[in-house]
Amino acid sequence: MNKIIRYMTAMCLTLALCAGLLTGCGWPGRKTDAGTGTGAEGASMSQEGSPQTESGSPDQSGENTFKIVTSFYPLYIMMMNLTDGVENVQLANMAEPQTGCLHDYQLRPKDLVSLEGADLFLANGGGMEEFLSDVLDTYPELTVVYALDGLHEEDLLPGEEHAHDGHDHSHGEAETGAGNIHTESAGNAVETSGAGEAFQEEVDEAEGHFGELTSGVVNSHTWLDPSLYIEEIRYISSVLGEMDPENRERYEENCASYIGKIDQLTAEYEDLTEAEPKKGCVLLHESFAYLASAYGFPVMETVDVEKDSGFSAREIRQLIDLVREAGDAMIISDSQYSGRISGLLAEETGLATYQMDSGVSGEYEKDAWLDAMRGNLETLRTASEMTSGSVAASEKPADSETGSREE
Repeated sequence: MNKIIRYMTAMCLTLALCAGLLTGCGWPGRKTDAGTGTGAEGASMSQEGSPQTESGSPDQSGENTFKIVTSFYPLYIMMMNLTDGVENVQLANMAEPQTGCLHDYQLRPKDLVSLEGADLFLANGGGMEEFLSDVLDTYPELTVVYALDGLHEEDLLPGEEHAHDGHDHSHGEAETGAGNIHTESAGNAVETSGAGEAFQEEVDEAEGHFGELTSGVVNSHTWLDPSLYIEEIRYISSVLGEMDPENRERYEENCASYIGKIDQLTAEYEDLTEAEPKKGCVLLHESFAYLASAYGFPVMETVDVEKDSGFSAREIRQLIDLVREAGDAMIISDSQYSGRISGLLAEETGLATYQMDSGVSGEYEKDAWLDAMRGNLETLRTASEMTSGSVAASEKPADSETGSREE
């Protein structure tokens, strides 16, 4: 009876969503105790087929099914590895793999329906899923676990608020005032205490529950630092073992295997941490701050450009001036965008520009994160080799450079 009531409630809310009465932006979600979820037994899971019905068992609605729903692509890839071969797990991903980051994600009717009967909803946290309050209004007993809760206070970087429906948001100490350009200067962040104190205060108050921090407080793209990604994998593996103790050993084996692959990958690029000199970075998306920090590349400026069109001439000029103020640096943009803006910046400033993969979209393949990170590290190595011993390399026009460059 309760299941029928929850289903009817979900259907009512989906009708409201279609009518535009609910929005995808809300307050930070709540987390229930991870240990209260339902365990699972049964047939093995297949890693092929529909991402909404990942299971080798023809019966997807049995009492012994352990249903796990992830909020978006990076977490789904993590769970593909952790649940590989685990019996009777039904793994589903809520957002389409082409969605990208979820800052502006609007809940769809089928999203709420997909959560019906879920034993666990795995979210990134840190404001990534701003729609979570709507989910929990429908399923107040849903067990929600945040990947960010597996990290420590010192692991986190301050974040930026994100615009919704064209509205402007404050972005740290170096707000430009332009509608489409949001910046945060590393230099200003050191010299002015307001933003840093606010970040530290909220992180302290979280007491380890970093997943519940709101958008703009923390940079939530932690999966782009391999060491932090490993910590999140360990944390989620332990949660799975608590919720499904009969399969704890398999989760632990999968965890060790996946971490072993990550360690092997990072060992191949160990030279990046020792390479000198390190060229500064101008980031066109805050997600790459973790990757730059992990390998010691100083971030001179973060200019959050989340689209490639709609910029006024004034905004373009302002953006060019900001990048020039960063000095001798390389421009790093996100490959999920066309690269028009980064190409323009390279042409106007003469700085080298590189595209990297934030790992938020792609095919449903277990090695997707590994492949994306390998590409990113190879790009950093190329940039480092071009920088080493030659400051002049970064002063050449963009079309005269070689390597993993944007064209």
